[in-house]
Amino acid sequence: MTETPRLQLPAAAVTIQRLAVYETKSTFYIVGNDNDNSVFRLLKISRVNPKELNIEHDGRQYCKSEMQSILNAVDGDPKRRVARTPQLKKRLMAFGLLGFVRFTQGYYMVLVTRRRKVAQIGGHIIYKIEDIELTDLSSEKTQSNNSTEENRYIKYFNSLDFSSNFYFCYTLDITRTIQQNMVPVPVGCSNCKDGSCDMCLVGTRCYSEFNQKFVWNMHMLRGGDFINKVAREWLVPLVYGFISQANISVFGKSIYLTLIARRSSKYAGTRFLKRGMNESGEVANEVETEQIVHDASYTNHRFLKLSAYVQLRGSVPAFWHQDTSTMVPKPPIVISRSDPYFSTAAMHFNTLMSQYGSPIYILNLVKGKEKKNHERQLTQALIQTFGYLNQFLPLKHKIKYCGFDMSKYSKTKNKGHNVMEKLEEIAKNTFKSTGFFHNVNIDSCPGNIRETLDSVGLDKYGNTAKGVYQTGAVRTNCVDCLDRTNTAQFVLGKVALGHQLMVLGVITSPELDDNTPCIHSLEEIYEDHGDTMALQYGGSQLVHRIRGYRKDNPWTSHSYDILNTVSRYYRNAFTDYEKQNAINLFLGMYEVGKSAMSLWDLTSDHYLHHLPRLHSDNPYTAWWDTAVWESLPLASTITSWHKTLNVMTEQYRTLKKSQADMELPLKTVTSHFFDELYRPTMLTSFEEHYCLFMPSTSKEAGLCSPFSQVRPKVLSRSLSVRTKPVSIYLNKPNYTDSDSTSDSEFSDEEESLGVASETAETESSSSPTPRTLPVLNIPAPSPVNKKLYRQYSSDSTYLQRGLGRFSLPPPSLALREYRTARTRPAPVADSFISSKTQQLYAKQSHRITVANDTAQFYSKYCSFDTGTLIF
Repeated sequence: MTETPRLQLPAAAVTIQRLAVYETKSTFYIVGNDNDNSVFRLLKISRVNPKELNIEHDGRQYCKSEMQSILNAVDGDPKRRVARTPQLKKRLMAFGLLGFVRFTQGYYMVLVTRRRKVAQIGGHIIYKIEDIELTDLSSEKTQSNNSTEENRYIKYFNSLDFSSNFYFCYTLDITRTIQQNMVPVPVGCSNCKDGSCDMCLVGTRCYSEFNQKFVWNMHMLRGGDFINKVAREWLVPLVYGFISQANISVFGKSIYLTLIARRSSKYAGTRFLKRGMNESGEVANEVETEQIVHDASYTNHRFLKLSAYVQLRGSVPAFWHQDTSTMVPKPPIVISRSDPYFSTAAMHFNTLMSQYGSPIYILNLVKGKEKKNHERQLTQALIQTFGYLNQFLPLKHKIKYCGFDMSKYSKTKNKGHNVMEKLEEIAKNTFKSTGFFHNVNIDSCPGNIRETLDSVGLDKYGNTAKGVYQTGAVRTNCVDCLDRTNTAQFVLGKVALGHQLMVLGVITSPELDDNTPCIHSLEEIYEDHGDTMALQYGGSQLVHRIRGYRKDNPWTSHSYDILNTVSRYYRNAFTDYEKQNAINLFLGMYEVGKSAMSLWDLTSDHYLHHLPRLHSDNPYTAWWDTAVWESLPLASTITSWHKTLNVMTEQYRTLKKSQADMELPLKTVTSHFFDELYRPTMLTSFEEHYCLFMPSTSKEAGLCSPFSQVRPKVLSRSLSVRTKPVSIYLNKPNYTDSDSTSDSEFSDEEESLGVASETAETESSSSPTPRTLPVLNIPAPSPVNKKLYRQYSSDSTYLQRGLGRFSLPPPSLALREYRTARTRPAPVADSFISSKTQQLYAKQSHRITVANDTAQFYSKYCSFDTGTLIF
């Protein structure tokens, strides 16, 4: 029997990462290409009837010369064209096609025009949207003046600030967790069934296997049936939430800590307008938070070692709301309807078990005792719900519950009542029940690490030599699922981080001190995470922060909390209604033409989110699905893939023997992996490299360990420098011509095919791009030299092999800034090294000896030292 390989991330497949949009009077031509400019695809969209989306996609892959020939044929022979307007015009450059949307008139094409790198996991890069463009498909003949109603819908659509918190990834399905992505993919998707399509060959799931709960542009992908007319590589699923990454530098070894928060697109909305759950069992403010730790020393998916921990937040699963008719700070909580059999809540927990397995652990932070019955109603409803559902579950799969009145506990003056210590005690108990995911062979770990993992029972579900799954998840809630919930999730993440670092071999004990750079970085990420979730749902940043529960600086925290309380109250009272309308239009909850009333005339959107549901086939005493029950404690999404894996693999092997050319796409993916990720033939500079400017513990720890204690003074300074998140509903910034993607940013060769180049203007790192580095002041290369470099470095034979001379003639103008623009890592912990030592380090390190003739060539034309070439 063949041995099952270790759990791996899917390989970074060849995908469409750049688009060039051309237009004629009757047709749009969209040229898509990969990051290496070696594979091209073509979409044709008719403009004759803009009310119908007519897309022509041949599914073929073209090389550069073939695509150029096609465009020349459309434009006509330029040699014979005398004083004639060209038929083909370039409209714009883009980085992705989000889909199509239609209001009262024709379709609009939604394109990503600016992106920003925010995280990297192995060879997969995650981007954040900076700006989009809504392109009208109407031609000049059919284009008419937009009506007032059409313009108003466009205004609603654009009111959602796309530069806030929308993320996407070309090569990794970020709508699913790392654990689900690393499950072996069955060969044979829902499209081909036999493993014959390209996506099966490269191990990438098709669009139907996206987790649609977290896909925010699904309505646009379905516009005009676009999702079924094109290949998978054209589809860009959009995640709305929060993504941040930090480097835990352990004596120069980089361990990346990544936090991914996915906000559910089901029953989405604002604070007072979306409470409880709807008829389908979807709850308000539902967010899946995944904490990923991996060794950044490897980028190849075959050797990447990582671990992940998933937790949830969501409103109390009951039918309740708050009466906002009266202007009071805390509107009264009203239980609008009771369900004696808790059938709707059963649908919610059935979905959780399907996605995460068992046990589901409820951490309820709502008050349990009050003088006036306010929050206590929610606690009573939650206890009744899980109490009824648990009576039909076996002991090992029961829903676990822990109630903790966090607000009352924090106000107790008794010195023994420490909120953070109590939460850490709860977190350790829940962690023993759920565990975490990793793909490390713990059989080869040192004995003390193995004993620690055995003591908490983290090796039950999975093969200890291949990887261990997380079974179940912690579901945390308070009233708003914002302030108290975020603090509790930080403590859960802290406990998980200790075990994640331990299983990667970084530390020998899972206990981490609060006063260390490692925990400071974790706290900053969770503070930003909480601020972003609060802005998206409540309209302001966190009111009660992690520092407030620690009581490190109560006076400063108290004044800051008052300002946020006032801001949240104002937004909830005056802007939530317009924001809710924009969300309903964006998600397709409200579709123009299907309702007799306009969006702005609706007095309530209750019927849009509370659609009548059909009666469930599951009886009240067996409220779970059969597939979910058979897979417990593992998630049914994992076991279903395992069951079909063996059958599909055998079919694929039989098919591959009869068709030898089926192996070619796999070889293509392997050969393009390095070139697409590292771009060895492209001129790069320091400000374009996110890894050099991402948050790192080395800034605080210096040459010390990130797990050693630091002075409290350093802690206060590090926490004061924070990144202010952006709300989803803000006035859209007006980008100037210099900020947008213009033709001047691309070389002549790239302009001919519309290949977008990665410049600092169109794609930047998530941190500010300072021009002054710790060692040397390195100016950015001028546009002239950038263009010159691209022109004379197209011969990849020399750059990849390092042999011989350029086949093209040398440039007439010496690249004086070439030396300063090449990527060179800066010394670590510059504050501990003198300036003279830093200059000596920069001069003497990173030198590669080359042949004399090559050295003379570079010395003549690139101002390099004879005999050495500095990269």
